[in-house]
Amino acid sequence: MRNYVLDGHTHTLACGHAYCTLMELVEAASRRGLEMFCLTEHGPEMPGSATAMFFANYRIIPPVINNVKVLKGMESNIMDKDGTIDVPEAFADRLEIVSASLHTPCIEPGSKADNTSAVLGAINNPLVDFICHLGNPTYELDYEAVLQEAKRKDTLIEINNGSFFIRHGSKTNCVAIAKRCKELDIPVILGTDTHFCTDIGYFPYADKALDEVGFPDELIINLDTRRLTDYLEAKGRKLFADPRKEAEELF
Repeated sequence: MRNYVLDGHTHTLACGHAYCTLMELVEAASRRGLEMFCLTEHGPEMPGSATAMFFANYRIIPPVINNVKVLKGMESNIMDKDGTIDVPEAFADRLEIVSASLHTPCIEPGSKADNTSAVLGAINNPLVDFICHLGNPTYELDYEAVLQEAKRKDTLIEINNGSFFIRHGSKTNCVAIAKRCKELDIPVILGTDTHFCTDIGYFPYADKALDEVGFPDELIINLDTRRLTDYLEAKGRKLFADPRKEAEELF
């Protein structure tokens, strides 16, 4: 398996259906040898998830904990066929990374055309950096249309390791997505979709899917943290801000 140094998709107790704290994620990430992970709690429209104030207060989380960098973000919910996402506008600038996903508690599976329209709308939202678990067979999609638009808008595509054992029937779709991303030179970001800390940074199924299609290492974001931070900074994101450092300047 490749030497992955970051995880693009993780959750804590705050999302309402995960089982570990942020510090437990940090400790597990450190043991795994990760340099960075993305804290991507579900958006506030997911039943039981964190409120808007939770995300507004992200700035108090140190950018580096136990030598592991933490990017503070959100896995936003796609809410309708227009691709509306549930990122609170007032706090959007406090998010360092934003993904978007189709989740049944937030949007019922529709026709192939409606599902595809929803994802295309999210891709065209400048806040969205990557689209999660597209391989989920619950939502029939026009993958060619989605990936062509992702290429056009420079939006990353996730290969979700959790889908292989959580969203049954995802493997065929995930492999096909990886193959087409290779052909279109679309970078992919791997996410564990960690809901329990022992999964963080461990991508055995996604790694095998990439091997199956001969996916080039240079298009895998997770092999070098600069690939992700450079991408986000080019979009204007301010990363790793620490209000404690800013306070020091007052004295």
